[in-house]
Amino acid sequence: MTLTSQTRTHEATGTPPRGRGRSIALTTAAVVVGTAASLLRQPGPGALNTIWAEDGEIFLTQAVRDGAGAFTTSYAGYYHLVARIVAAVAAVLPAAWAGAVLAVGAALITTVFAVAVYHLSGEHLPSRLARLVVSVPVAVLPMAQGDVLNSPANLHWTGLYLLFWLLVSRPATTAGRVLACAGIVLVTASDILTGVYVPLAAFVVWFHRDRYAWIKGAAFGVPLVVQVLGLLTGQSEREGLTPDPVLGITGYVFRAVPATFFGERWVGAGVSTVSLVFTALAVLLIAAVLLLAWLEKTSARWWFALAAALHSAALYVAPVGLSGIATPRYNVAPALLLLVAVVSLVLPKYDARLLTALSVLIAIVCVVNFRVANPRSEGPAWDDGIDSGRVACAQSPGGTVSIELPPLVAPGWHATLPCDYVDRN
Repeated sequence: MTLTSQTRTHEATGTPPRGRGRSIALTTAAVVVGTAASLLRQPGPGALNTIWAEDGEIFLTQAVRDGAGAFTTSYAGYYHLVARIVAAVAAVLPAAWAGAVLAVGAALITTVFAVAVYHLSGEHLPSRLARLVVSVPVAVLPMAQGDVLNSPANLHWTGLYLLFWLLVSRPATTAGRVLACAGIVLVTASDILTGVYVPLAAFVVWFHRDRYAWIKGAAFGVPLVVQVLGLLTGQSEREGLTPDPVLGITGYVFRAVPATFFGERWVGAGVSTVSLVFTALAVLLIAAVLLLAWLEKTSARWWFALAAALHSAALYVAPVGLSGIATPRYNVAPALLLLVAVVSLVLPKYDARLLTALSVLIAIVCVVNFRVANPRSEGPAWDDGIDSGRVACAQSPGGTVSIELPPLVAPGWHATLPCDYVDRN
């Protein structure tokens, strides 16, 4: 049987070709391994037996209390669709499972983001190694371990990075395009910072001007309009903003840039003498890459690198400059996009030594930052909180109980849950 006849047979029967089946198997394995690795990164009581701050006090509490109504409730000035979905699942299952459900949900979604980036990046990065460099760190993030790991509330930070790829890529299959549009809706409905991508989305629609481009533009524009209307109508409010544009710029240079190449464990979470040294090394690395690309020693994709770099800076300066706060989670999307910019400039022309050296550096940084102590590792454990809550509910049936959550800092985080949920088996 010829290859053509084999393909027609597969199309007629609906059976995927051998190559597609192998791809599905590898993708499934990557998702399983990535999810397990993410859960294993958490020391102390572990990811399955702890619930992080907002995950419990905001999303789980409101999902249990308000049901579907929680989806129309904003937090910190915008709506969080993905986090609400994960919390809604936890709310209909036994309370003792909540820690595991939230953690597995976050780890699974983060890994799916990473796998999606690998597949989507193939359109712009022909090197398989380059695609691994820009996708693996999504699942094995070498920064912001304090609050981003296995936390539904913080999925939108890696989602902001995925959105770049969803906008610039055009999947070849109908299924791929449907999934891409669904991803755009989910991410944009989870973070108002997606507004940074308005010029890019407009350019994509203008450049292609076909049905898919318009549908993709709508998938981006409609949920973004909902986010903005929430602010304009007062249904969604952001309090405590202290704008500091200077911090946005300096923070990007001295925090996000070094964290991109050296991770948080070496660089640290703030600006210090050590971080300044790593900043200098990162700037030298970028300068060397620019020089080699300018000398045409690589197959640099200048316009793509520029687009990634500009969005990297914008996604840091916007939240930090507006809030006046520079926390490690704000590094996530900017650092990943800066990595894309550098990878786009070191694509092999004669050999892959430069790209290989960069991939080795990133691999080492991911390993060094794989398992580190953080506030969540100090507990308290979720099962201890549930046990205490059930004791309290036995004494006062029909009431609510407050379960303490990490991090253990004043005034403290708590999940306030009704006894009928806490007692559910």
